[in-house]
Amino acid sequence: MVASVLMQRNGESALEILQPDSRTSHLEPEQRVVFCGISWRRYLAFDKKLGNDRPGPRLYYLDGELELMTTSNEHERIKEWIGGFLEDYLLHLGIDTMPRGQATMRGVLKQAGAEPDKSWCIGEERNFPDLVLEIALTTGGVKKLEIYRRLNVPEVWFWRSGKLEIFALNSVGEYKPMRRSRVLPRLDLRLIERCVAIRSWQAARRSFRAALSKRGSR
Repeated sequence: MVASVLMQRNGESALEILQPDSRTSHLEPEQRVVFCGISWRRYLAFDKKLGNDRPGPRLYYLDGELELMTTSNEHERIKEWIGGFLEDYLLHLGIDTMPRGQATMRGVLKQAGAEPDKSWCIGEERNFPDLVLEIALTTGGVKKLEIYRRLNVPEVWFWRSGKLEIFALNSVGEYKPMRRSRVLPRLDLRLIERCVAIRSWQAARRSFRAALSKRGSR
């Protein structure tokens, strides 16, 4: 039934109509599809079938819901900008880190799996990172915060509508929105937001580094 609905009709595919709405109209959105009723075994089999070195799609799994997401050029730009700024900041303050990138995170007993945009272990390597970053130019998909809560990730950053949203685990294991990062409390999040808006990578990186040098290590 679904396949027949999505077939070409009058030269136009129904899939072309179902393009996601960007949070900001001028941004190129991601593409997301969610399949329901997928067992953990089938999720793992599908991931294996796609291969380890695939460029996409990215997979998120939660309680039988499997999200397939392909990113856009704008998604990747923002991801790399923020990742680069964070690398500069950690190096500037002499904070040791182990970048985890998009390494797959899974908890079989938790029925949860994710491939974050970026992730980092701060100080030393651990099974799961201390901090993950998700770029969200569109709405929808599985509940990412619930996935990371089950995997006990201390802090999650979301980039939405030109802003960073910070969520940190509290003492009872629930995420609470924060005005500043707990993992990196001295980091100026507004500086990151301003520099992401700079479209030139070199200009953005120079601006961020200049601000770090001006402020020193305070």
